[in-house]
Amino acid sequence: MRLANDVFSKKYYDHALFCGHLALEKYLKSRIVKITDKHAPHSHDLLYLAGLAKIELETEQQEFLATVNKFNIEGRYPEEKLEFHQEITQKYAAEWLKKINAFYLWLSKQQEKN
Repeated sequence: MRLANDVFSKKYYDHALFCGHLALEKYLKSRIVKITDKHAPHSHDLLYLAGLAKIELETEQQEFLATVNKFNIEGRYPEEKLEFHQEITQKYAAEWLKKINAFYLWLSKQQEKN
């Protein structure tokens, strides 16, 4: 999450959200590896990865991850990147980055319980 926050401070708001998605993705994949003792799948879908990581999510959390999934797709593919870049304001990115940070913290606490 540090990279996402650092990039945000440099005013690369679209990339900050992409890095936020990436942080959640890597965290979930690390849980999958820990649980299965196998490589994590080549997927960027946070909902799918959360299921494989055996994380029970409330409906609101599922909707949250569905939105964060868009930050990955729109941040990764050139044909959508320009449009995405133009839509992301500092306020929008700050709100979503705050939510992503909070979810990341929640995930960390879930692991401590297990």
